[in-house]
Amino acid sequence: MRTVLVLMALVFLIIMLVLLITPFKQSNQLIQPAVTVEAKEITVPELVSRINNFTLNLYGELLKEHWNRNIVVSPFNVYIALTLLYEGTNGSTRTEMGNVMGLTNVDVCKAYQQLLDSLPIGISNETALMIANAIWLKQGFPFKTKYIETISKCYRAEAKYFSTIDQLVKEVNSWVSNRTRGLIRKLLDKDTVGDVVAVIVSAIYFKAEWVEKFKPSAPIRFWTGESYVEAQAMEVISDIINVVHDVNYTAVEIPYRNTSISMIILIPENYTEIRTRYKELIMDALSKLNETHSKKTVWLIMPKFNITLKTNLVSYLQNMGIREVFIPGKADLTKMANVEKGSIWVDKAIHQAVIKVNEKGTKAAAATAIVVVTSLPLADEKIIVNKPFIYMLWDRKSNAILFIGHVVNPAEAK
Repeated sequence: MRTVLVLMALVFLIIMLVLLITPFKQSNQLIQPAVTVEAKEITVPELVSRINNFTLNLYGELLKEHWNRNIVVSPFNVYIALTLLYEGTNGSTRTEMGNVMGLTNVDVCKAYQQLLDSLPIGISNETALMIANAIWLKQGFPFKTKYIETISKCYRAEAKYFSTIDQLVKEVNSWVSNRTRGLIRKLLDKDTVGDVVAVIVSAIYFKAEWVEKFKPSAPIRFWTGESYVEAQAMEVISDIINVVHDVNYTAVEIPYRNTSISMIILIPENYTEIRTRYKELIMDALSKLNETHSKKTVWLIMPKFNITLKTNLVSYLQNMGIREVFIPGKADLTKMANVEKGSIWVDKAIHQAVIKVNEKGTKAAAATAIVVVTSLPLADEKIIVNKPFIYMLWDRKSNAILFIGHVVNPAEAK
């Protein structure tokens, strides 16, 4: 039975958007590529606008497939990981990624560092926000020193080296578990990595307590869109909860203690329209919440929830327009390593996210691993045996045919 809760599919996305709320006063249209040839520096608000644009677009791709199930995702985290990859791209691969990410002819280095400095990053007993980046490089592979220096300087990424797959998987999982305080323990497994030469990893962790804690409430009947389910609930009566009402939705902002981050609950009047109207509703709600500070006492009753999602993002990113970097023979990662174009490419973009919401507060984490592998030798011709055939065991030296037969139905030849 599908349980609590469909509307909470928006929550982790909204947390990250509220964290960066100011730029939503700008246009919500896609940022057009810069026309200058020289890479230019951009401001923090400009970078945030690009990240939020990517956030809404990636969430929209996930929404198409998962609109009727609970999800959690951090496109913010995915964007950071892709930016580290972007620094290693060249040619049309770079152009393609730059168009989707809003980074064409942009030097994002300084703005990213300023963004990290502007976020409420830190750890206390009640609140924590941590962002960390790293890259694992295969020992002996000809990576470019400039690339390693760039991602270390601009994105504060740790550069590590591995010699075996077992070592790689163990170290990546340990690093991610440590950075997410155990919420994500197994991002990689040996079966998901092939002839890997590099893994780019980004992680984010958030923990906070409500300014005014909830208390347990009686279970509520929750409408999933198809039926009612019984959901474990919590409640609070507070005069610091911000509320906005619209004909299309109700939005609630719940503040956390000792941070500028808050949770937004967006309740559409008609959830069945969410796949086509999500961006419009989110943008409108955040804009109004940013301008409104309601001064009334609110009795809020909502479900507790715990959601985990792990997925390979390649198909979603391809739908958004990032395609070439995933194609052997075409991917241009020549700024990452001293290799021929197409000889290394991205095989997987694994993303895992977790969120836990209860009476005390919220814990959330996400991690993304971009797996770069070596390409198979390029073929001059491709042959697929997909119809009946004759087979022989033939000795080339003597010309003797030792066995002969044919296959008409491989399904019976087991």
